[in-house]
Amino acid sequence: MNWKTFFKERQGAILSGIVAIVIIVGAFLAINASNKNNQTDTNKDKPTTQEQENQTGNVEGENMQLPASYTVVRGDSLWKISKKFYNDGLNWPFIASENKLANPNVIHAGNVLTVPKLEAVGGADNLPKTGVSPNSYMVQKGDNLWNIAIKYYGSGYQWYKIRDANKDSVGTLSNGRPLIVPGQNLAIPK
Repeated sequence: MNWKTFFKERQGAILSGIVAIVIIVGAFLAINASNKNNQTDTNKDKPTTQEQENQTGNVEGENMQLPASYTVVRGDSLWKISKKFYNDGLNWPFIASENKLANPNVIHAGNVLTVPKLEAVGGADNLPKTGVSPNSYMVQKGDNLWNIAIKYYGSGYQWYKIRDANKDSVGTLSNGRPLIVPGQNLAIPK
């Protein structure tokens, strides 16, 4: 095969292909540059983590005046908020109860929550509205041990602690997974 004649005969098609590739690469670069500029512009309006902490009066390790209002930010959970205010994530049910949350697993950025003093909520006696207390949990529809462990320990990998503490009441499915049912009261070990 003679390469000179091959390229001479297809010169127009080859040049068209090269031009098309250059145009596509140029458009890709222009779009990426435009997106970076838009992200930079929108981030200018967002407060930094330090500014968010100043807005909410929330600095870890500092004693907060309670009761307090807290504006939920993206990525927050009741566990994290409880850890910020009480230095203990296990106290999140008090926040859920105070705010009469229908589903404590669902909070949204921008929600304003009241963070109560622990003495003001009457301790664990005030928590049945959420089906939760610091040492026990009433199983709700759709619950599993993994999600309950996340609520209490901040990690689903701790689910086995709940199973082991409730050997007489937690069943086992044919596939080996634990079986819990709505209305069942589970002891939650520390």
